[in-house]
Amino acid sequence: MVQDAFEQGRPKAATIYDVAALAGVSHQTVSRYLKDRNTLKPSTLERVEKALAELDYTPNLAARSLRSREPYRVVVVVPEASLYFPSRVLKGAAATAHGNGYRVDVVSMEGTAEARSKQLNSLLSGEDIAGILSFVPRPDGDPGAGSRVPLVVAGEYDNRMRALGSIADGSPAASIVKHLAALGHRNFFHVAGPDGWPSARNRHQVYEETIAALGLNSLGVVAGDWSPASGYAAGQVVVATTDVTAVVVANDQMAVGVIRALHEHGIPVPGRVSVFGWDDTPESKYQVPSLSTVHMDLEQLGARSMAELIARIRGEQSPADPLELPPMELIFRESTGPVRA
Repeated sequence: MVQDAFEQGRPKAATIYDVAALAGVSHQTVSRYLKDRNTLKPSTLERVEKALAELDYTPNLAARSLRSREPYRVVVVVPEASLYFPSRVLKGAAATAHGNGYRVDVVSMEGTAEARSKQLNSLLSGEDIAGILSFVPRPDGDPGAGSRVPLVVAGEYDNRMRALGSIADGSPAASIVKHLAALGHRNFFHVAGPDGWPSARNRHQVYEETIAALGLNSLGVVAGDWSPASGYAAGQVVVATTDVTAVVVANDQMAVGVIRALHEHGIPVPGRVSVFGWDDTPESKYQVPSLSTVHMDLEQLGARSMAELIARIRGEQSPADPLELPPMELIFRESTGPVRA
């Protein structure tokens, strides 16, 4: 009885017939929209989409797949699990897929290159998959040649989840150094990421080039492993290095460790030392002090990559936007300020 009362009090999910009634079209028209929106006239398309949004309609994907015999599942392939896996990329990809009526499954590729190639070939031969979005480079041998399953390789990561392409762009490091120099800082320190990562190497290289070009002083460079613990260890080196007033850190997690080390030694941030991070992690604006950082629109990268896949699944023209990261943006918060005597 309690369950019945609960069911009665819960809003009823909208049906295809509700959408049709609100849009002033037949339910067959709504069904055509769900299969291929390009078959509708622009005026009809607009009415149907408005009704779908107003009713917050969620299609019964499994039932629709049984009726149409068309798969509704897309697979996102990622490298083997990494502590610094870009969850925001997945968030953007999943939102785009769900908005277009697809379910998302995430598959982690592990093992040797040969093993990963076999895994990918197995996915490509699956009859219940509509398409595959891979953040793992395509293995040698062109797996999936002749497969009916569309495959989009985003190409922004290598097999060990190390950033490539636009994600690895280090040019914002120049803007960071120039901004801090404009605040009066001349004695810098850099906490770099692991040298095996192109993103870490690029940020370090641009940092060094900008320091030299502006006639500033780099009093040291320590490489961490992206973790707060390695940032904390680097912070101990900063504390022992006289005259440092600005620390440029290759990611937010290490920047948090640096600030902790400075705090334990009674060095205020930014009172005596300014700290600049990178990645704009969700928690960075809630740190004390809040962290100046570099924002990367990883959700947009995931969304664009998934939009490319969906276009291929539907046989539509690919989106005009390239599969690359939008320009990075510097976010100025409390952890940076003018140099003080």
